[in-house]
Amino acid sequence: MLKCNMIFCDHGIVLRSRPLRENDRIVTVFTRERGKLEINFKSVRRSLGKLKALSEPITWGDYRFYLRSGSNFPVCTGGATLSIFPGLRSGRDRIFMAFHFCEVINKLTPAAQPSAGKYELLLSALQSLDAARPCAWMRFAFILRAMELAGYGLKETSLGLDSGFWTAIHCGSWPEVAQLPPDRSAENMLEGLIEMFFREQLGVTLNTAQFV
Repeated sequence: MLKCNMIFCDHGIVLRSRPLRENDRIVTVFTRERGKLEINFKSVRRSLGKLKALSEPITWGDYRFYLRSGSNFPVCTGGATLSIFPGLRSGRDRIFMAFHFCEVINKLTPAAQPSAGKYELLLSALQSLDAARPCAWMRFAFILRAMELAGYGLKETSLGLDSGFWTAIHCGSWPEVAQLPPDRSAENMLEGLIEMFFREQLGVTLNTAQFV
């Protein structure tokens, strides 16, 4: 626990938010330099809350935080919105996929453990969703890459799948992933593998999976 007050700034992406008391929110922000933080946004549930936009899920912002000595929750004191990804909010398939990606990162990331790789992965995926509709393979590619960055990777285990496909899923650009041909049997295998991993290794389920 810090013994002095501290002000710090960081870029971050809002993974989720939940109400606190009558007008506040506790917001999970995945920051570039400090990892996943639980942030107190005061008075943002009021209609004129000045930091309301920065507390909304799937917002990318440049944040300023204040941590008081003896407190576990930094307070957001200001910042600027970098993007709300308006394109992905134009359709249910895109916004549900974005929430799914945020949940995957949230459940694979311990608090206050920086990961530039996971931050860049999430940001690039949201930017891709903002520009185009998701393909079937994007979800699997995102989760497998997030697992790899979290230390649970399957990249070196082909599982009997085509090596070119496996390389593209793990290393290809999002447009390259979108060009992969459909393969229902591979989709079913990866679906079962991912579900089993989260259930047996982490003891959680992906609540958003039912919507994507």
